[in-house]
Amino acid sequence: MSLSRWLLGFNYAPRKSLYFGLYRDFIINYIEVDAKIIYHETDYYNLYQNKRMLADMTMYALLTILYSIGLIISIICIIGVALQKPSDEQKLMLLISFSAFLIALGYWFGIQSNSAEAAIMAYKLMYLGGCNLYFLMVLFYVRYYKIKAPKLFFPIFALLCIFLTGATLTMDQHHWFYQSYTFAYETGVPVLLKEYGILHTIYLVMEAAVALGLIVLVIYQSSKRKDKERWEPFLLVAVPLIPAAIHIGRLYLPTRIDLAAIGILISELLLIVLIYRLKIYDINDTAKQLIIDSMDDAIIVVDHHYLYKEVNEQAIVLFPEFARAKKDTELAVISPALDQTLKEEDASLFYLESRVYEPHVKTIRRNNQIRGYVIWYLDVTEAEKRKELVLNYQQDLEKEVALKTARIEEIQEQIIISFANIIEIRDTITGEHVRRTSRYAEKIAAVLLQNGDYPEQVNERFIRLLYAAAPLHDVGKIMVSDSILNKPGKLTEEEWVSMKKHAENGQNILKKALARIQDVDYYNMVCEVAMYHHERWIGGGYPEALSGEEIPLSARIMAIADVFDALTSARPYKEIYDYDTAFEIIKKERGLHFDPILVDAFLSIREEIEAVADQQEN
Repeated sequence: MSLSRWLLGFNYAPRKSLYFGLYRDFIINYIEVDAKIIYHETDYYNLYQNKRMLADMTMYALLTILYSIGLIISIICIIGVALQKPSDEQKLMLLISFSAFLIALGYWFGIQSNSAEAAIMAYKLMYLGGCNLYFLMVLFYVRYYKIKAPKLFFPIFALLCIFLTGATLTMDQHHWFYQSYTFAYETGVPVLLKEYGILHTIYLVMEAAVALGLIVLVIYQSSKRKDKERWEPFLLVAVPLIPAAIHIGRLYLPTRIDLAAIGILISELLLIVLIYRLKIYDINDTAKQLIIDSMDDAIIVVDHHYLYKEVNEQAIVLFPEFARAKKDTELAVISPALDQTLKEEDASLFYLESRVYEPHVKTIRRNNQIRGYVIWYLDVTEAEKRKELVLNYQQDLEKEVALKTARIEEIQEQIIISFANIIEIRDTITGEHVRRTSRYAEKIAAVLLQNGDYPEQVNERFIRLLYAAAPLHDVGKIMVSDSILNKPGKLTEEEWVSMKKHAENGQNILKKALARIQDVDYYNMVCEVAMYHHERWIGGGYPEALSGEEIPLSARIMAIADVFDALTSARPYKEIYDYDTAFEIIKKERGLHFDPILVDAFLSIREEIEAVADQQEN
């Protein structure tokens, strides 16, 4: 063999410098060792090798440029997404762009590799981005179309992606992903000749399923939503479909060069379109921000460390210090007053010119953890004006109601006086009696309220009603004969039966006279007092022989007042008892004729009772 033909068989690497190629041409054309070599045969061989070397170098250069462009575009995608307004969709797009960057970086490293170890490292980068990419794309599409996935879908899908990620990162440690692999050059391009394992098949199935599922999802949602632009579904379908189709279709192509990077490059170009033209992920946040900025309320957002994060335009109007404040500055440094409002939940109204603001603190929670706070100064100017109008109206209404109530009470009082006058016309003693007993009953009830006795019944209104009802307790005596009413001696049995009927007669008179009265409580009490003021605590009284708390409280009070006044007043059938004797009789009847609690209350105000009796006598 000639020296020139031996040199031609040298196992060169097409990626060497151009100077090596010139040196090879020089060897082919000018070295002659064997005089028998035919020169035209050498020229044909030389031309063939030069064309092959040029083709190898061209393929390598084109792929290098292609992969470099893909890497640059993926970086542009990351920057473009990062510059958009923050949102959940923006975060997903940022992660998708970063996953695409990992895939592009893996292809770029792969074209630079010169050993199996370097090629495997490049493939690990590719699959690290790929496993995450498809999970993130599914999550993005679900959020974009606002659909609710089955409860266990994402946990199971996430576990599958994590498992495949771990398998690809350790693909050189087992035979489940690649059964075997060999490093070689094909048309001057470094390639990894592989025999695929079961996990690689699972990865392809997942890739195909995701691509097909997203296509079906986009088509279905596009048929339902007519508000989207016509070309939008094609973009959303093409992003997952193109790289998946090229990656899977590559298995059936004659070349061993991985062309999936072309699909990734096309998808990244489509992502740029989605980012800058469609703006599918920040339109809602932009609208929300526009609404927030146009609000009359002031909104200040801080994180859980009380660091300032965001304010709207109205907040700057109320607190101008935020116009110069830098984000992530402690709120206490910017505005101590706001910091106090947040930490102490101070709800003091804030006044600015003619506007009134009421502060509210809202806690931002996620996953049961406090993430931050929103200080919301609600514009309550109109509400305060309405409140003032309502308050003024209420005050006017209360005055009017009080005036009408006073008139009604005056009318009722006139009715009571009229009944009392009727009684006085027949019996002046009885007329004085009703006035004194009303005061006695009022004072006993006041002691009950002070001591907290019978709290379910006794209150200020109870006392007023009792005072108004007491004068009518003996109204039934109108129907008793004058001969019986003013008889100086002891009544006969027949006369006593007639006298006892005054209680029931009194109730009947009052029921008819007050049938249309609107105050039901007064109506009930005045009837009770007239009907039951002669009942006894242990029973045996009249007209129904009730006992204990069966007797209405108002009537039990009236019983003490009625008996005491009878004891201390002159009657045709008896002399006047002095105060000591009268109080002693009341005391002895404690638990017999009278309620023990009421007797104790009556005895505790003896001086006041005597004062009333003396005043009425004078």
